Amino acid sequence: MTSKHLTVEKKEKIASIILNRPAVMNAMSKEMILGLRDAVLEIGSDEGIRVVILKGAGDHFCSGADLNLFTEDTASYEWITAMKGVGQIVKTLREMPQPVITMLKGVAVGGGANLALAADFVIAAENARFCEIFINIGAIMDYGGHYFLPRLVGLTKARELAMLGDEIDGKTAAAIGLIHKAVPQEALETEAGNLAATLAQKPPLALRLIKEGLEKSFDRSLEETLSWEAAHQSIALQTPEHKEIIKMFMDAKGQKS
Repeated sequence: MTSKHLTVEKKEKIASIILNRPAVMNAMSKEMILGLRDAVLEIGSDEGIRVVILKGAGDHFCSGADLNLFTEDTASYEWITAMKGVGQIVKTLREMPQPVITMLKGVAVGGGANLALAADFVIAAENARFCEIFINIGAIMDYGGHYFLPRLVGLTKARELAMLGDEIDGKTAAAIGLIHKAVPQEALETEAGNLAATLAQKPPLALRLIKEGLEKSFDRSLEETLSWEAAHQSIALQTPEHKEIIKMFMDAKGQKS
C-alpha cells in the first residue's frame, strides 16, 4: 500500500508505515491522514504481520498538521468529522493486535508528537525534539494527547508539557518516562530493528492479550481485571504454542538433570 504521502513496506512479518513528505518534515496532509487511517486498519487485520514500525521519511518524524489546513475556510462540523477520523487512527493503533513501535528522529511536534505516543514503544534519537505546541497556537491537544500524557508522565508533568508548550529532547523524554528509550541517532535504526525482531518472536496471542489487558486496565476495577485475566488466561493456556513452549522448557530441564 503506497500513496504520494504515505508508504507501507512489509518484510519478514514486520510492517513499516512511513510518513512520506520529507520536504515539509512530514507535515500531515489530508492525503496522509486518510492513507494512515486505511493503512492501520489493513495491517491490523493482517495475521501475517507481527510488528508495526511507524516512522518518517528523511530527517524527521512529523511536524504536525500541514499549516495550510488551518488557512482553509473549514466549518466546525467539517472539523468534527476530520478530528473523528484522526481519533479512529489512534484508536486503531491502540487496539490492533500487533505491538507498534515509533522510530523517531528529528521533530515530533503537535499531532506528530501524540501520534508517536500512540505506539506501544517509542525509540527516539537523543537529539530528537518533542513539543506539545498546541497552546502556542491557541489550540488544544489532539491525537490522544490528553489521554497519553498523564498516563505516561503523571498529571503534574503533563500540565507542564501541555500548558507551557516547551520543547524537550529525546534524552529528556526518556528520562521522564514519556518514551521507551533514547539512543544516539546513528544507533536508532538498529535499536528499532532489534526491538521489532524480538517482539516478532514472541507468541502473538499472548502479545495481543497483554496489550489489550494493559490498555483497558485504567477503566477496570481490580475485580474486573482479575475476571478478565481468568477468562483470557484459560484461552492462552490451551493454545498449541503455549503447550509447545512448555514442552521445550521441560525437555531442556530433563536434559540438565
